[in-house]
Amino acid sequence: MYQGARVYAGLFDGDEEPRVVLPESRYAYLHVARGSIEVNGQRLEAGGGARLRNEREIHLGSGTGAELLLFDLRPSERPEY
Repeated sequence: MYQGARVYAGLFDGDEEPRVVLPESRYAYLHVARGSIEVNGQRLEAGGGARLRNEREIHLGSGTGAELLLFDLRPSERPEY
């Protein structure tokens, strides 16, 4: 598999307000494994996820026992033959 992905994990519980800046032309997928957290102003609960396209910054905050995975992905491309 040739994807060029990065995977980040985090634990959030309280007033942390981290910000993730994605390189240009990258997509992200965020999965909330436990708890709840706000992602760009939208509340996500355990088991929830978000696909983020055309977003350069991801703002996280108001975590409540949150454990999450963030996948930094390059867009799908078709090989040129």
